[in-house]
Amino acid sequence: MQAEQLNVTITPLKTILTNSEKKDLQVLVRIAAKAGVRESHTPLSVALVLDRSGSMRGARLEAAKGAAKYFIDQLNPNDEVCLVTYDEKVAVPLPLTKISGFRPLLPEILSSISSGGSTNLHAGWLEGAQQLAQQSGASRMCRVVLLSDGKANVGLKNVRAISDQVSQLAAAGITTTTVGIGLDFNEYLMTEVAIAGQGAAMYGDRAEDLIEPLEAEVGLLKNLVWHEVSLQIHGEFGHWTVHNPYAAVEPGQWRLPSLANQSEAWIALSIPMPHAIAAQAGSSNNSALRISVRAKKPDGDVQVVCASLLHLPVVSLEEFNDYSDDELVRRRFNEVEAAQIQRQAYRAAGMRQWGRISQLLDQLEAKANDNPWLSETIVVLRRLLEARDQLRLEKELMYASHSLSSRLTELDESISFSQREELDKAAFLRRKIQQGRRSGSGN
Repeated sequence: MQAEQLNVTITPLKTILTNSEKKDLQVLVRIAAKAGVRESHTPLSVALVLDRSGSMRGARLEAAKGAAKYFIDQLNPNDEVCLVTYDEKVAVPLPLTKISGFRPLLPEILSSISSGGSTNLHAGWLEGAQQLAQQSGASRMCRVVLLSDGKANVGLKNVRAISDQVSQLAAAGITTTTVGIGLDFNEYLMTEVAIAGQGAAMYGDRAEDLIEPLEAEVGLLKNLVWHEVSLQIHGEFGHWTVHNPYAAVEPGQWRLPSLANQSEAWIALSIPMPHAIAAQAGSSNNSALRISVRAKKPDGDVQVVCASLLHLPVVSLEEFNDYSDDELVRRRFNEVEAAQIQRQAYRAAGMRQWGRISQLLDQLEAKANDNPWLSETIVVLRRLLEARDQLRLEKELMYASHSLSSRLTELDESISFSQREELDKAAFLRRKIQQGRRSGSGN
């Protein structure tokens, strides 16, 4: 794979600057796996970590086992998988093994799993990560996929402490995706772990909704062309604000989502105008922003692509205000701002502040006037608010916020939106109006 096949573009909201402390230079950076580029399948080593606590008894556990079987059935013969289960204790019904070596035994292995007691989520996740440790230095994508329907109530329970460990292992090449089941799990813990783990955060509201998150995850993993993707800002990075909830690797450097074929990751950056003008004037190439993007290819080789923002002329405030915006940059910034509003509404939902939530949804409406997808999402949130359905409202606000600000997009994603057309996309690229429900289920 050649360097030009990892496309990095920098686009400002306006292609001009103005010397005003009340204005920011807003920039969208897009990192795309070039359309049509596809090398050999990135070999996978996956740990499926399955909650078998007492609350999983019955339909939930059967749905989780069915989703695990679906996931494993989609993998290639040379991929590796292990199966870890946990309640207050951890078991490994299937150590890390090549798919071709155990596929006929899978139904028997899954049928032997039964529900138990409390929820030692951290211990289950850690065992899954340890199962993958031997492969983390190889040319493989190592992923823990953690499923849970409850709250961590045994062992390490602190969200920050767990997330710190997840982040450390992600930096070493073992990433984590989380899948919540039902309505009783800790959505804050599960999304924070996914962010720290550089994976996806998804959930299934009902048993029939659980397959789609696993479909999205396996589809992403099977189509990976770049992983361990990071962006570094060179020069005066301290003045730049990153608006996405991406994990910082070190000062001035952030980890971005892994890229599947014909998909795009993005990051929204801003800097006060006076700092942008000073940075541009002091730069050897007359650029206010210089970045490098680092990513790993399927064969393990690392590629670094450098890019700079083109020189932007400084104009009067009146001319700046009259200048047109780039539509995509405006839309992405509206989405990350909408995600922040949804996080505020999530906190209000936890305190049953229904009036405050209604006010915040009004603010969301203002962000959604040119975004049909966001508009339809707000309809769902208002319906849940009117029903005072606190648990679903909390889940939807948290996961909608995460999707808006951290998702992969298709290349040149259209502003138009149709639920039917979304069904034709790969599951990991779908824009859903209700995160916990299966696409096309009527939501």
